Amino acid sequence: MKKYRIIRIAMAIILFIVVCTNVSTVKEVEALTPRVMMTSYSLSSDEIYAGDSFDVSFTLKNTSKNTIMNLKCTVYSEDGSFIPSNSTGTDYVAEIRGEQETELSFSFDSLKNLKQKTYKLKVKLEYEDWSKSYKVEEDIYVPIRLKTDVMVSDTYIADEEIHLGDNVEIVSTINNVGASDIYKVSVSVNGDVIGDANTFIGNVKAGKNASIDIITKATQLSRKDGDKNTLVITYEDQDGNEFTIEESIGTIDVMEQDYSDIIQIKEDTTKQLTDIQKLGIVIGLAVLVIIILIIRRISKRKKLERDFD
Repeated sequence: MKKYRIIRIAMAIILFIVVCTNVSTVKEVEALTPRVMMTSYSLSSDEIYAGDSFDVSFTLKNTSKNTIMNLKCTVYSEDGSFIPSNSTGTDYVAEIRGEQETELSFSFDSLKNLKQKTYKLKVKLEYEDWSKSYKVEEDIYVPIRLKTDVMVSDTYIADEEIHLGDNVEIVSTINNVGASDIYKVSVSVNGDVIGDANTFIGNVKAGKNASIDIITKATQLSRKDGDKNTLVITYEDQDGNEFTIEESIGTIDVMEQDYSDIIQIKEDTTKQLTDIQKLGIVIGLAVLVIIILIIRRISKRKKLERDFD
């Protein structure tokens, strides 16, 4: 019995040694297996618009202890949104020693008709060690924005003659000629001879326009050396970034207020009131005469009635 117990203990010790040896071997194999991975990447600009050119740079690290060789790196866009600027999108690295890094950079042109969203670049890595070859794929994400572009046209003053104190109607058109919708569009006017005024337009889709009709007031006479009056357009893009453009209205000819018509109307009104008064007097006198005659006739009749009685 004692003999069998000693045998079981010996077998358990042997099994433990075998397991520990295998674990160490597996760990060593894993440490020696070459693994190249992208540890970081960056874009040449924080804001890349459709149609822009940009550079993408990234770091590759050999995480194993063994040297890798003949690394071929290909960067490409699966849907063709980005085209290599001055290369085929491929680079070659002779070797990367164990636990070392290397940096690569590629240039791309983005298509002009891209939508505002995040696109993906694929990074394909092919390399080998002394025993076999390996393939790895990584992703780089490129956010694309759309440019806003606004043009103001057909600006004019609706009034032909403007006098001090008059309302001034300013008419114009805002054209969204960019690739992106614009939001929260508002318009204001200010200047040397007009008061400040503003109006809210709202959103304008890409390729569309909106009418501007804003009313202010003539507050100063025109200057001999000219005056400056401005139309100011404020709007936001899809990300909430605010933009402002200014359009000159030009010189506004503001004249002294003309009271000649008012004076003429007053004179005519005074003359008209005088004639009415004269006519009233004549009518009043005629009525008075008639009343007197009626009173006399009634008095005479009453006297005859008394004499008859």
